[in-house]
Amino acid sequence: MIKNFLLMASVALMPICSFAQENDTDYELRANEKEGWIIDKKGNKIEGVVRLMGSEDSPWVNQQKVKFIAKKDIDMSKKKQKFKVLDTDDLKGYAAYDGDVLREFELIKYTNVRESSAASGGLGGNLKMIKNLSNSNYMAETMIKGPITVYRLYGLPTSVAVGNKQVQEMEEDLKRIRTKPRILVSKNGGKIEELDSKDMKKLTEDCEFVRSKMLNKEYASYNPEKEEKERSKMGSLLKSEMELSGEKVQKMAMEILTDYNTNCGK
Repeated sequence: MIKNFLLMASVALMPICSFAQENDTDYELRANEKEGWIIDKKGNKIEGVVRLMGSEDSPWVNQQKVKFIAKKDIDMSKKKQKFKVLDTDDLKGYAAYDGDVLREFELIKYTNVRESSAASGGLGGNLKMIKNLSNSNYMAETMIKGPITVYRLYGLPTSVAVGNKQVQEMEEDLKRIRTKPRILVSKNGGKIEELDSKDMKKLTEDCEFVRSKMLNKEYASYNPEKEEKERSKMGSLLKSEMELSGEKVQKMAMEILTDYNTNCGK
């Protein structure tokens, strides 16, 4: 009885997630709703409520579409609000506050050739290959913003599998896609490319401050003796394949490229 009372009391004291309207009334956010904004095709920023359509199990959906309602369109007299489904044809980007963390998604043009080549055989594998080759517009989540921008991009999975073997392959592929996104990079608005550890030297060569720290082993994720070692073409290829979509490259990016933007970004 006491436990039930304490539980009810704690729930009652929990803060209600809401934000003020222009008419000084509060709109209470539901569990799957976030305060945020969209950037439309004309570059206009429109504030409102965002519903992320992807989840931990399907993060790639957030790259394709999102639900949104503008503040001005919220009707406080109605229990249910009419959200619009917006996709890459409608937006340049969107953002949502996930607790205290701002998650930003930016429209990019990139063909995920590597993911298409990771498809297995059979009908499901062929459909996955087609999906990844035919899609080139994504709202990729930004990991780092600045002169050097780093994106997280998830591959598009197949939803078709015939037979036990293909079902098992599909499940393994889904797990890999969820946990090992592609890490992309663009410097000064240039071409978006897949990020590799060997790119760190090239990306930072115009920043003496960061290069000095790299060579002096001041970044926990970067060992210059290993990363800048001369390798054969085959050795470089094997190293790249092992590192792509891995935590190592993500850690390097967060340490080194964030430092670059802070100290050498123009």
